[in-house]
Amino acid sequence: MPWIRKTSVKLTAWTFASLPLAWSIVVHSGAAPVPMSISVPDRPALTFRQYAVDLGPIQPTVEARGTFVFVNRGRSPIENLEVAPSCSCLVPRLDKKRFEPGEEGRLVLRVQPANESSGRKELFADVTYNDPEPRQVRLTFKLEIPERQMTVTPPALMVFHPEGSDPTEATFIVADGRKTPFEITDVQATSDLVSTDIGERQLTPEGVWQQTIKVTVQGDLPHGRNQVLLRIRTTDKNVAELRVPLMLQGPVDPNATEDHEHPHGTIVQPVTPLEPQR
Repeated sequence: MPWIRKTSVKLTAWTFASLPLAWSIVVHSGAAPVPMSISVPDRPALTFRQYAVDLGPIQPTVEARGTFVFVNRGRSPIENLEVAPSCSCLVPRLDKKRFEPGEEGRLVLRVQPANESSGRKELFADVTYNDPEPRQVRLTFKLEIPERQMTVTPPALMVFHPEGSDPTEATFIVADGRKTPFEITDVQATSDLVSTDIGERQLTPEGVWQQTIKVTVQGDLPHGRNQVLLRIRTTDKNVAELRVPLMLQGPVDPNATEDHEHPHGTIVQPVTPLEPQR
């Protein structure tokens, strides 16, 4: 019937017209929405261009280096920057410990292949600093040392001399696993506490050329720890110089706050070498 159709149309129109009002009532009748709180930690200020250096197989050389460039992208200075290597064979070089915002720095990790066994090496260095929060980041340094190379044994020397000690003598052997003849032309120590004497060159029954160096550490050493670098120059064009670190521990300083008394003796172990003097 006509009146029924008109009524139906009016009801339908009224229903759609009232939807915005009903939705408004539903929305505004509930509790007000609570904003979500998300805690975002501050980002470390120190960023590196690369966090791993892989040199792959290296050629016989005096020193292998991995260079890591970084920048302070924070708003505060970076302070107390320290580098802790995974072993004493990895020697870091960093010019300073504080970097201003936006300032760029360079960290060099060094390895002396002649003091290490052959094979694949994966070394680490943990960098700690304050920005002002305490931070830590790990850097990786990889390389492969060839099987046959010129080596020096032992790779390092540590000597303890309390009061009244006699001089200590030690012998280093330089050998060429490539069975190539060479000769040691000169040996220099970076301190007068150590004297050296070059021995005769020999050819072993296995056909390996080797030569000895006798080192004498004087008995009376200064108080505390003395780091010395032994520089061995050879006629080999690929390995013209070998470097051996020596750590000489003298008598305990009577003014020191802690007492670390050591027996007289010689210990062969890796130690951190002094920066070579030029």
